[in-house]
Amino acid sequence: MKKITCVALLLISMYATAGSCTANGTGNWETPGTWSCGHVPGAGDDATIGAGITVTVNVNNLATIGNLDIFGTLQFTNGAKLNLAAASVVNIYSGGSITGGNGGAKLVFPSASYAGPFSTTGPFFFSNGGSGTGLLPLTLASFYGSQQNQEVVLCWRTENEGNIISFEIESGRNGNSDWQALEMIPSMATNESGYSYTFIDHTKMNGDRFYRLKIFYKDGKYVYSKTLCVTSGQTGTLSITPTLVYSSLNVILPALGPAQVSIFNTSGQLVKTLISGTEVFNIDVSLLKRGEYFLSVSQGKNFHTTKFFKQ
Repeated sequence: MKKITCVALLLISMYATAGSCTANGTGNWETPGTWSCGHVPGAGDDATIGAGITVTVNVNNLATIGNLDIFGTLQFTNGAKLNLAAASVVNIYSGGSITGGNGGAKLVFPSASYAGPFSTTGPFFFSNGGSGTGLLPLTLASFYGSQQNQEVVLCWRTENEGNIISFEIESGRNGNSDWQALEMIPSMATNESGYSYTFIDHTKMNGDRFYRLKIFYKDGKYVYSKTLCVTSGQTGTLSITPTLVYSSLNVILPALGPAQVSIFNTSGQLVKTLISGTEVFNIDVSLLKRGEYFLSVSQGKNFHTTKFFKQ
């Protein structure tokens, strides 16, 4: 199998992976329409609140969610609570914040909880093992898979990879008990830095396929990544004009139906997002800075990406 460097898909993978929910705009946590995934973040779902967006937690949420990345504002009211898994991290980035609530408002981990009233600005983190200034180092920053022709491309990016020795790629037909090892890839990062990886599964697609990473540490321990489902039958193409744009971008979606449309810069930062209900529409990009951007579209299980240059 061939290992190469992933660029476009990797930049968007933090925001558009299976089991991830990104806030479409300001709203209540408990409102399905607030989220790109079409439902309130459930068990294991990662959640992202983008810059300039405020999401308000009004009631206790029983689902144990995954990671929570806050670039905007998470606002608590009264004694509302969020539950997080043992391996979850709440990362508040520069410009982000958690505000509001009273002593009953809490971020609840299995072995730790953090009570309001909140007035916390980024960079800061909360985790099952503690909290503090800055961002908690994450080994696996992103993991994404997509179908290209009849092959599957897996991309992942690491941070603070100094304690990692290798990654084993596993595949299965049902994502449950039939996992098979495809290849072992050694850590490529130097010192404590991160690295971007791509793996191509040349096995011809025949039905949906599941993937996960088995991540080995230098002390012999290992952990599994989340499971990805790559579906066969992805059809249609995404079209944008012009690719060198000044103010307005014309978009033709690959299929009819609602779609989440997101624009990312080359650092992987989400700069614009919207929900489209039509197949053909325009996007105002006049306020974007000059440079290269990636536009991604998620429609059901299908995912498409392309790039353009803002003049």
